Amino acid sequence: MRKVSVIQREIPHYRTRFFEELYAQGRLHDLDIEVYCAVPAGHTPQAFAFPFRVLPIHYFGNTKSSSYWLYGLKKAIAGSDVVVAPQELQCLTVLYLWARRKEICKTWIWWGHGYNFQATVRPSLATNIKESMKGFMTRRTDGLITYTERGAEYWRKKGFPEDQVVPYYNTIDVEELRKARAEISETQCLELRRKLMLEGKRVLLFSGRLYAEKKVDFLLRAFALLKESYPDVALLLIGDGEERDKLQQSAKQLELQDVHFLGAIVNPKETAVYFSLADLMVIPGLVGLAIVHGFAFGLPMITTNFIGHSPEIDYLTESNGIMTRVDESHYAEAIRALLFSSCQLEMMKRSALAQGDNLKLEHSVRRFMNGIAKLSK
Repeated sequence: MRKVSVIQREIPHYRTRFFEELYAQGRLHDLDIEVYCAVPAGHTPQAFAFPFRVLPIHYFGNTKSSSYWLYGLKKAIAGSDVVVAPQELQCLTVLYLWARRKEICKTWIWWGHGYNFQATVRPSLATNIKESMKGFMTRRTDGLITYTERGAEYWRKKGFPEDQVVPYYNTIDVEELRKARAEISETQCLELRRKLMLEGKRVLLFSGRLYAEKKVDFLLRAFALLKESYPDVALLLIGDGEERDKLQQSAKQLELQDVHFLGAIVNPKETAVYFSLADLMVIPGLVGLAIVHGFAFGLPMITTNFIGHSPEIDYLTESNGIMTRVDESHYAEAIRALLFSSCQLEMMKRSALAQGDNLKLEHSVRRFMNGIAKLSK
């Protein structure tokens, strides 16, 4: 079997099923896939249903976005038939190994967003230098696997050979989420509605980390405006983060009713009941994989044209969601108008559910696997 080494800084919970499926499909294609990642000090690596190896890490800074070095990576991946590396500049070990890639592997494939939306909308000298370096390195490898089609198109327009870039459509386990939803009873939903006093109310749902880029402060102010014209609405916030205390204080200052900070909930069986109660997902700031989570439950997404969205924003269409300008009153009005139009809301819910069908994990993994096979011929 051919050895495929996948390099990651970490394996977040939403990537576990992806790597399990990738490993299983790889075996069918005569590929032995192993993931190499770091585990921060004090953390115990958990058992996964795919081969992985943890490596010591050293950060050259105090934040998670700082540059870092993975010790022992060269020895671990030496002799690989294929190396799949993150298309980023933070891992200095990857940059070093890329320069010596011909000694290490037969095929080197980059895996990443494909484009930096912030760099194109708000360029700076630093981002221009980084993007130039990334472009130089990308063009001198065997191929690129991008999160979305727009990422692939970005590189095609830059002259990258069409047969050397493959979009795989980054996603989460939609089927697992729907299975969790199917196990939710009507009694559970009724009990939660009573507990949170949601009877007779439309429910808006935010899911994600509580940090500045998510613009939850904006959401609370927009919700206050919405309540003036549509009082029978509630807001559920799943997630935790550095801004939670400040946001809870803001909710008090705005004298908001029907706002529930639920904290971090990761288990799909626990989140399913909240998603089942919701009518809309509302994330005015950075939208990432949460959009897929919502689509799995048939929830349209309401967001803004915030410049820092992740590539998954490409899944948003006029039929499954709304993107407003970054204006609280405009955002509140878009939600109000949709809640008042039951017909349009139901049509959007059906479209969101259909988009969820298109983003099933098995399809994404198959495209990723085909990309490895295509680029390593």
